[in-house]
Parts: sequence; structure tokens; C-alpha cells
Amino acid sequence: MNFYMLVFVKFIIGFAVVIFYFNQSGKTQLSQMTPIDLIGNFILGGIIGGVIYTDSISLSRYIVVLIIGTLLMHFLNYIAKKFDVFRALALGNTIVFIKNGSLLMDNIQDKKNKIDIINIMSSLHSRGIGSMQEIYYAQIEPNGSLTVKNKEEKDPSVILILDSEIKDCPSHLLDISQDTVQHLLDKYSLKLEDVYLAEYYDKKIMFALYDGKRITIPFY
Repeated sequence: MNFYMLVFVKFIIGFAVVIFYFNQSGKTQLSQMTPIDLIGNFILGGIIGGVIYTDSISLSRYIVVLIIGTLLMHFLNYIAKKFDVFRALALGNTIVFIKNGSLLMDNIQDKKNKIDIINIMSSLHSRGIGSMQEIYYAQIEPNGSLTVKNKEEKDPSVILILDSEIKDCPSHLLDISQDTVQHLLDKYSLKLEDVYLAEYYDKKIMFALYDGKRITIPFY
């Protein structure tokens, strides 16, 4: 196989492996990608770019390295999905910085949150919001986007259970413990292993079961 044909084959294989990974993971758009995916893209790009023009690395080794890279990305995303501690470390948490119309100075001044008020104001202005005085509630999502609501709007929903696992709920979002969630399951004769999703919104909790049923209960 001559040099140019080998380069072409390596390019096609690299492109196919990356496209296959993102199709399998369901992340076909940039907005869906996590920091793990973005860093993995740089790594895979380095592998493809570094190997594609050299003859010293065989085609079989090139394929093996690409597969190892994609499997590592898949594994890290799986760990981030299953373990809240790793998810918080790798992807970040939701940061509330305005609640009940007041700035939460502890969150804003916490150096770990790295909140840049000037950038936030620019984002608010681009959304047609003239001042923070118009905002009743605002939070920074793990992907860096802003969720903002006025006084007459409802608070964003909070995930309590995902994939039969009770999630840790930050007290600044909703003051509810895992024991309370388990008590609600027992009270309404629901088994944790039957629940795919539980979501709190507008003083109600919706339980979505694996069999397609949906149960909504009041919670004040």
C-alpha cells in the first residue's frame, strides 16, 4: 500500500471510529457534549493527526489506539453518570446565584465557582434582560449556560431519582433528603427499582416508571 493510500485509509478509519462513538453515545451535536467528550476529541484528534502521516505505526496499532481512546471516553462518561462525586468533579454542579430576587453572595464569592459577573451580565443583556433587578431566580448550569426566571415564573425542576438511583439534592435547590424520597416511595407503594425518573416541579413530584406509567404526587 503506497503512502497516499495509507493516509487515506487511516483518515477514513479515524473518521468512522469517531462518528460511530458519537452516534452510539447519542451526542451528535456540540451542545450535547460534556467536558469529557471535548477533551476526548482533542486526544483523538491528536492520535489521528499524529499517526496519519507516519509509517512507523502500523495500521493495526493505529486502530487499537483509536479504540482504546473511545472506550476510555465511554468509561469516564459512564462513571460520571453513575457517581455524583465524579460527576461534580468532571462536569461541575448547578450554581444558583440569585434566589428570591437576592444575590447569593456566598456562591458568587466562592472561588471554586469562578463566577464572572461581567460575563453573566453580557449574557443577560444578549437575552434582552436589562438588569439583575428583573430576575427572581438564576442559576449557572454545568455546561455554562444560564437558567433565568422572573418572579411570575416557576422554579426549574430538580431530579430526585434517575435510573433507579436516588440522587443527592443540593439544599439550595430543594431541601429534601434521600431518606425523605425513600419515605415517599414507601408511602405510595413504589419500588425504587421500578422508577426510572423522579422529578420535582411546581410543588409536585412526578415518578416515571420503567413500564411507561407516570405517577404525580403533591409535595410542599
